[in-house]
Amino acid sequence: MNKPLKYGLIGLGTLVVVAVAGAAIFAATFNPNRYKGEIERIAAEKTGRTLKLNGDIKMAFWPSLGAEVAGVTFSEKGSKDLFVAFDSAHASVKLMPLLRGEYIVDSVKLDGLKARIVKGKDGRYNFSDLMEGDAKTPSAEQKKAPEAKSPPLVFDVASVSIEHASATYIDQAAGQEYALEDLKLKTGRIAQDAEGKLEFATVAKRKAPALEVKLAVDGKYRLTGGKLSGDVVVKLDDSTIKAKFTAAEPYELDASIDKISLDRYLGAEEKQAAAAQKPAPKAETDTPVDLSALKSINAKGRIQVGALEVRGLKLADVNAQLNAHNGHVTVAPHSAKLYEGTISGDVTVDANKNHITLKEQLENVAVGPILRDFAQQDRLEGKGNITLDVTTAGQTVNAMKRALGGTAKVQLRDGAIKGVNLGEIIRKGRSLFSGGGSQSAAQGQSADDKSQKTDFSELSASFTIKNGVAHNEDLDAKSPLFRLGGAGDINIGTSSLDYLAKASIVATGQGQGGAERDRLAGLTVPVKLSGTFDDLKYQVDYRAMAGQAAKSEVGEKVKERLEGKLKDEKVRDKLKGLLGR
Repeated sequence: MNKPLKYGLIGLGTLVVVAVAGAAIFAATFNPNRYKGEIERIAAEKTGRTLKLNGDIKMAFWPSLGAEVAGVTFSEKGSKDLFVAFDSAHASVKLMPLLRGEYIVDSVKLDGLKARIVKGKDGRYNFSDLMEGDAKTPSAEQKKAPEAKSPPLVFDVASVSIEHASATYIDQAAGQEYALEDLKLKTGRIAQDAEGKLEFATVAKRKAPALEVKLAVDGKYRLTGGKLSGDVVVKLDDSTIKAKFTAAEPYELDASIDKISLDRYLGAEEKQAAAAQKPAPKAETDTPVDLSALKSINAKGRIQVGALEVRGLKLADVNAQLNAHNGHVTVAPHSAKLYEGTISGDVTVDANKNHITLKEQLENVAVGPILRDFAQQDRLEGKGNITLDVTTAGQTVNAMKRALGGTAKVQLRDGAIKGVNLGEIIRKGRSLFSGGGSQSAAQGQSADDKSQKTDFSELSASFTIKNGVAHNEDLDAKSPLFRLGGAGDINIGTSSLDYLAKASIVATGQGQGGAERDRLAGLTVPVKLSGTFDDLKYQVDYRAMAGQAAKSEVGEKVKERLEGKLKDEKVRDKLKGLLGR
């Protein structure tokens, strides 16, 4: 080896040794804590917030560049209120790959994180100022300067660990507050074409109505070509959810749930309890219907639920296919078991127009429990089929009720209409004609006594729905005593009824009072039903009933008995012209 080369190598080696020694001396003697005051000052100057570095700052330079910080607090802008704080944080990046533009992180550890996120009444968040920064108009030279091309950054994180974390979210416009407490997160490797294990747990709380939810996630994830996919088991309170997902458009989900009550999370339980304890307000507040969140969803999937409760309805063996694209969402087909029968159909939602289409076929269901659980109404019993084909649109719940249109059909058997006892009404009417007592016209009697009911062996009806009003003209109900027909409207928007039912007495050759009933066969008893579902009343038109009786084969005998038995002067006056006296 020639001398110049030899001395050159010795010199280069000396420089390397000096550089390494210098770096080691610098790392050993460098104390970042000397600069805590300056760091806090710059943070206050740049952000208008107070940064406090209460603990020590520890640095590492080889073989990884890392830092560990303890006791950090960061305030709201212009306030001492807490924005973010943590007990300790640690992260380190391998030094040599960093020089190649590769961020290979040994691990990220965060302990005791506390965050407070606030959305103001103006829609701005308490971190909006940090995102905006010092935006300045670029100069002409800057505009003309070509963009420097740089190789894409490569991220590779060995693991992430977050312990004892909590976060609060406050929406001042909605007057709502949410919190995550005792949050824990652990991941495996996060990198391109990597997979790892995921552990997550927290206790989620809502302020009004009060709600506390325990959530835990355990499973595996994969990162491939920019897509995130996974296979996880989720424990949500008493529910177990097994799901496979792909978190890249179109998002895909295949989930099975053993049991879940959505009412618990929608606040329906509290609303039902409050409604049972307090009288309904005279003017209910309208509830907005905002479907805009569906516009950005591009997803498809399948959901199976063993037992589901939603809006009071109890369903089992639920199967549903989901598809969402450009604001159009379909839940079709779907099927389930409910109340001794089944339901199947499809639902279509157009979030661009706040439009909903519902097509459902209920077969062999018990309608009484459905009405009690879903609508909190106890007006009808029976078992049979119901067909719905309806559409609606609107920006609020009441607007959607008023815009409801479509058709509906009902076919029931072995049931009862509650609140009105047509059999008793007919018996009282018969007593007028047989001399067994006196009876005046019924004026607005309440239909709230559910012990009073009209039994039927068969009932069918079809409805045409327009502008929230369901109109019927073909009611057909049968019982041993009468045949029931009628026509009228159900106003869904106002939850009220305006209906005229007509019960026609049928003949019988046997049983107590059979011969007398034969003489009254064909006599029609008109009953007017009106009012809201919560304050329904009925009125029997005895005048029309008496007019029919007067024209029957026993008319003359009826005239005499009516005049002698009807004590109500007002009724007697009304009947004078009808009876020709």
